[in-house]
Order: sequence, then structure tokens, then C-alpha cells
Amino acid sequence: MILKMAWKNMLRYKRRSLITASAVAFGVVFTVLFDALIYGIANETDINLLNYECSGVKFFAKGYFEKIEELPIDYLIEKKDVELITNYLNSEKIPCTPELASECEIFFNEDYFEASGSITGALIGIDPIKTKSVYKLHESIRSGTWLEKNADEPYCSGVVVGSWIADDMNAQLGYYITVQCKGRGGFTQTMDVPIVGILHCLDTTINSNYIFMDINYLDEMLEMDGAVTAIDAGLGSRFNVDQNIEKLKKDLQETQLLSKTNAEFKTWREINEDSMNIQSFYTLVTDILMLFMFVIAAVGISNTMLMSVIERKNEIAMLKAMGYSSGYIKRLFMCEGVSIGIVGCILGFAVACILNIPMSTVGINIGGLLDDVDMGFRINNIVRSAWDPVGFVKVTAGALITAGIAAIIPTVSIVKKEIADIFKN
Repeated sequence: MILKMAWKNMLRYKRRSLITASAVAFGVVFTVLFDALIYGIANETDINLLNYECSGVKFFAKGYFEKIEELPIDYLIEKKDVELITNYLNSEKIPCTPELASECEIFFNEDYFEASGSITGALIGIDPIKTKSVYKLHESIRSGTWLEKNADEPYCSGVVVGSWIADDMNAQLGYYITVQCKGRGGFTQTMDVPIVGILHCLDTTINSNYIFMDINYLDEMLEMDGAVTAIDAGLGSRFNVDQNIEKLKKDLQETQLLSKTNAEFKTWREINEDSMNIQSFYTLVTDILMLFMFVIAAVGISNTMLMSVIERKNEIAMLKAMGYSSGYIKRLFMCEGVSIGIVGCILGFAVACILNIPMSTVGINIGGLLDDVDMGFRINNIVRSAWDPVGFVKVTAGALITAGIAAIIPTVSIVKKEIADIFKN
């Protein structure tokens, strides 16, 4: 009964109700699209982190993780520990690859390039074969080949460079660059190596900072004696990686494997804590925008209901005279406000869904922004939104609760008055 009356009262002032519902719809559209965009970017960041940087967990020598930003060469997992850990992972059918990471300086000169210069980057030594089961780097070669050795060679002595580095140098396949980095013990090593491949993946951090070489070649050149800076273990996609990490953590505790080594392991979320914090920050921004939009909608609904209360004060007095309680009258106006909110949500979601279809399939090209701005996300030039059911529920619930509360406020003062006072005023 009360819902039917509220709906009819809303339809008595069609234009006013439609304008108010449109304001709610605008807030819903803006909030839903922004939430969908942030949700899509966060999802893509997680996928790219797992596919190109950290596929689940990494084993480090103790003390390395605290200085990971410096890519130190002083904290190493020794050969015997590498064999112990990799043998265990292989027995559990967990794909893994050793990794050797170091800061480096990349020099290029006029013998091959248009000008001489240098670029600072991150040198990553990996096993070209084992890496294929852990990462998707080999699938992202823009030109040339992955780290492939000839049949008569013990390793590949070339280098694969990120596309942004290659573009900055105007590099071409076959050009030689000089890579300078620290070897074991702190000595400086320089290596003249040919560019065998240019890598362009969905992770712009890889494209702009990383070069890759065969870990077997680096083991010899840097005198590592089989030691590595990390062991990367692939534990699935973002849908099951955290579950698999918990299982691995439990298994390692039961076997006490790490207590037999000088190694510890960190999860992909711990390693990429800065990226996770940025995602949390943008989620907070979304919630703040949602609150801001709800405040705007609340003001509109409150004004609409205030005008309705003033115009219908005689009806309110008659309802009180007929024995209806103040609570009933408040609920009547609340249902009327919620009805306006429902109409606004339906309109808003309809428009948002239509607009989100091309945003989630075609995406938005922000390539020009990425050249100068680091937003902290691991994304390519094309960003796509995603469908966030939880976000949709939050927007709907927030809009309807706001509408109900905003509708009650104008009725509080008038229902407290005596019937005679209402008629007199």
C-alpha cells in the first residue's frame, strides 16, 4: 500500500521527479564508469605483473629483499641452495627459472648508432628455456628472436632489449651495445653484445627499463659460480595464484626446506607492494568520488522532497488527523525518494552499460600520457575497463540509501507539529 502511494505521489510531479532522477543517473553513470575503468586497469596490472615480472613467488637470499630497489649483487643464493630449491619445485611440478638481476649502464656509439650515449637500465639474466614456462616474455618479441643459442654454442651471447630503450637509441637488430654492470665481488664488467631481439610487451616497465641476457653467459662473465639473485616460481593466473601461494607456503613449512638454505621467499604482492598501494589509493579515490556524487544527489532529492512537503502540508495534516503515525508519513516520503533513486539508478546503469561496452572492448588510447607520466600501473597504451559487480552493488546501495535519507530530512520538522499548527501555517 505505502509503496503504491509513494509511486503515485512521485508521478504527480513528473517533470520535477525526472529532473531529480536525471541528477541521480548522472552520478551513477560517472561513478560506475570511473569504477569500471580503475577496476579494469587494476586487473590488467595484476595480469601483467604475473606474466612479465613476478609469476607468483620469488626466492631471494636473506637480506636481498630489503635492498631490492638497488638490485644488489652482494646477496646471492648459492649453487647448492639453487639446486635444492629447484629440485623441490620440479618435484612439485611447479615451473621455475633462476634469475640474475643487476643495475647496468647501456652504452652505444656512432659505429652503429646515429649518436653516442648511454642509458641506465636493469639487466636480467634468465634461462631462455625455463623462462618460457614461467613468463610470457618470449611471446612479446616485436622484432628479431628470443634468446636462442646456436647448436654449437653453450649459451646465447646476445641481448633482448625493451622496445622503449631500443626506440630511444634508434637501435636495430644486429647493432652492438656495451653493457656495464657489477660482477660477483664488486668488480666492473663490460660486455659488447649484439641486439638479437626487441621486446614489446603489455608491461611498460619492462619495455622502458629491462634488457635480458642468457643467465649461463652472465654466470661466466660475472664469475657467479652458479649463484643467482632469485629463483622465480610460476603459480598460475591471478584467479588462483594466491591460493597456490598459500599451499606452497604450507608445504615449505612442513618440509622445512628453507631452513636448510640461506633463502626466503616473497609473494608477488609483497614484491610489488608499491603497485598494490597505488591500486588501493585509486580505489579510495573511487569511493570518495562516489560519496561526492551521492552528496549531490542527496541535495537534489532533498530539495525535491522539501518542495513536495511544502505543497502537500495539508495532506500531511489530514493523514495525521486520520490516525497515521509520524513514522508512517516519514516512510511514505522515504519510499517516494527511494522510488526517484530507483528510476535514477535504472537510467544511470542503462547509460553506463552502453558506454562501458566500447570502453571494455576497444579501450582508451593513453599512449601519449605514458611517455611522461608514471601512474604506477603496469599497462599498455590501450587501457580497458572491466565489469565490476561489487562496485555496481556499492553504487546501487549507496544511491538508494542516500535517496531514502535525503527524502526523510524535509519531513522531520513538519510531522512534529500539531495538526492545527500545520493547517494554520
